[in-house]
Parts: sequence; structure tokens; C-alpha cells
Amino acid sequence: MSIRNLLFKDVAKHSIYQQYRLFSCWSCGKDVQRLVPALFCGHCNTIQHPVKGENYFKLMGVSETYDVDENVLAKKYKELQKYLHPDKFASRAREEQEISERYSSLVNEAYKTLLEPLTRGIYMLRLRGKDIPENTEVDQQFLMEIMEKNEEVESAQSEEEIMALNEENKAKIKKLQKQVSIAFFEGDLKRVIKLLSVMKYYASIDNQIQTSIRSKGIIR
Repeated sequence: MSIRNLLFKDVAKHSIYQQYRLFSCWSCGKDVQRLVPALFCGHCNTIQHPVKGENYFKLMGVSETYDVDENVLAKKYKELQKYLHPDKFASRAREEQEISERYSSLVNEAYKTLLEPLTRGIYMLRLRGKDIPENTEVDQQFLMEIMEKNEEVESAQSEEEIMALNEENKAKIKKLQKQVSIAFFEGDLKRVIKLLSVMKYYASIDNQIQTSIRSKGIIR
């Protein structure tokens, strides 16, 4: 049995990326069966082009929910990259190399988008035809609190101070995650938009904190 057939069997065994679809292989021109991994052609085992506008949840093989299991997502990501990484196609035809590069890049983008609670929420909104308006109203008192918190992060010097701020901010994001999850479940997209607008500020603070942690060489 050829290496390609073995690879295809391995992909099918793990069921990384299965969905009902009928399309023709770009390489051999044959119809691909409906229920097969869409990564490779079932006839010639050639890697297939990624589907334009593919839903990231379907691409990663996880349920379309805000409460995505990050461990499962990470496992799916590693499985996909195991077969898609451009290094695997170094000896293949140039077009296959280019497809693997595009596919691998798409999987990277999907993983990063679904991994973070803010970008995941924004992506789910877009799937529903919504977005966060640029002029979303935010309470002035809240903005003052955010400004003060930014100043605290900037002035924090010791590891204890920075890590305390990190823990506090993570807890606020976690609380918002639970609220966003409920709002999505109830179909209250207006509330989702409001909550994600607030989360954007805490995500910004988180980026600032992580930058400080790295710059100070703090090992967690």
C-alpha cells in the first residue's frame, strides 16, 4: 500500500475533518465521496483546496458554541497541522505545496480566532451577520476605571504586583465569558455586543499585562 493511501487511511481513522459534501478533485477530476475527510481526495490522495469562507468551527472539527473546549480545540489543531504543515509536502508537486501553505495558514487563523474569548465572540457575531459598532456607548465611569487600571499596570514594578493584576483581570474576563455564553444561548445578540464591547477593554489590559510579564522575564 502506498504512503499516500496509508496517510489517507490515517486521516480517515482520526476523522479530523468530516462533513457531507460532493466536489471534484482538482488533480484527478473524480468526485470525492460525500462522507470522507475533505483534506485529501479519496481516489488519488491529493490534498484539496480549502473551501472559501469555510466556517472555522467546521474547519477545526469542533462544535459551534461559545463554550468551546480549549483542550479539544488544541488537540484538533495539532492533528490538522500534523497533516497540513508545508514541511510534509516538500517533495510534492508545487501546487500541493502551495495548497498546504494556504490550508496551514487558514488553520492557524481559525485556531487563534476560536481560542481567545473576545475574537471567538466577534467571529460568532459575524456568522450571525452582526458586528460590534465602532461607536458603541460605554459608561463614562467604566472608562475612568479602565484608565486607572491601565495606569496601575504601567506603574507596577514587582512580580507580585503584576501577577495580582493579571489574576484580577483574568477573573473579570472569565466572568464576562460566562455572561456572553448565556447571551448567545438565549439569542440576545444586543447583549452579546454590549458584553464584548466591555471585554475589548479588558483584553487590551491583558495584552498590556502579558507584555509587562515578558519584558520583566517573569516565569509563570
